[in-house]
Amino acid sequence: MKRGAWLLLLMLLAGAAAAEVQIFNPQDKLRTFDEIVMLRGKITPPAGVKVETISLPAQSDGAFDCGLVLRPGKNLVVIGGGTEEARLRVLRLLTFPDVEMTEESKPHWARGQIAYLATLGIVEGYPDGNFYPGNPVTRGEFATWLAKAEQLPVPTLTRDVFFDVPKEHWRAPYIKAATDAGFVAPASPAMFGLDDPLARGEVIALVRSKGLVSGEVKEVPEDDRSLSRAEAAALISHFAATEASVHRLSDFDEGYTDDRYCGVNVAPAVTAFTAAPEEISLKQQTSLKLRATVASRESFAPVSLVKVNLAQLGGAADAEMFDDATHGDETAGDGIYSLNISFQPKSTGEKVLEVTVTDRLGWEGKKSTSILIVE
Repeated sequence: MKRGAWLLLLMLLAGAAAAEVQIFNPQDKLRTFDEIVMLRGKITPPAGVKVETISLPAQSDGAFDCGLVLRPGKNLVVIGGGTEEARLRVLRLLTFPDVEMTEESKPHWARGQIAYLATLGIVEGYPDGNFYPGNPVTRGEFATWLAKAEQLPVPTLTRDVFFDVPKEHWRAPYIKAATDAGFVAPASPAMFGLDDPLARGEVIALVRSKGLVSGEVKEVPEDDRSLSRAEAAALISHFAATEASVHRLSDFDEGYTDDRYCGVNVAPAVTAFTAAPEEISLKQQTSLKLRATVASRESFAPVSLVKVNLAQLGGAADAEMFDDATHGDETAGDGIYSLNISFQPKSTGEKVLEVTVTDRLGWEGKKSTSILIVE
């Protein structure tokens, strides 16, 4: 190889080795309640970067950004550029709206315990997304949470557990595990009392007798009032098994492996938006063809809606465009969204049309085009 070629090769290798990746946000070892965290950084000299397995372009100054879609628990983020690699560890904790903001306009007193137990999959909220911390915990809920906290073996059921706990009920295996282990007794030989409340003093006595807690549990008064869901979470947080699970979850030095990659997302990009014809005569009935080309979303959240603002033409502000071979679209699934409309212009001048693409995470991308209305 000629000397000049060798020098060029050495310069290219040196340039690759010298690439530096700086991460501005987020910081390593971040704890967050957010499902999406923005990743912002810079690569020097400017080049493409790879976030986990997904390639992202950098701007002319080397800046890059994307959204990190976090799974509950531990998330590993690997950012590579050239021979440089940065690794971030992010812990996402689950929470609930009514735990974050109570009627007193402040977080619930058991927010921490509920968040860690929810993240570990021990406790769950209601279908509407709230936790209802003040509601009495039911016998079915407490048995389920206890079985999960203690990591009891969950059986495969072939028949009903109790008359009020059919084998098809999602709590049934956990109730079976908790009762078989002697942690929870049924209300009667035939009935478990699935939806019945539990008294505070009864539960404290039970968990002490089983060696699950020792000493005073300050968050739970020992009286005959019903144990609340928040108090149940606080009580379970004192179990030795739960404390060990929370410790493992909080350990940033363990568990951040390649199978804990988070998702990556960027805003949808409209690469082209056209209107034909571009010039229309006033008061002439015209067929207008709109076409919006959306960049591939193969590695990102898919497109859920494409709409165009036709207000300047006297139409709807959110007219939907289609990529399903209908409404003037020629080929389904090709990333070209279409809409054909017929209208009669009522005023002259430039009319601006804006298309908005929204993905399933609610991220948006926009692009505008215009047509000219003439006499």
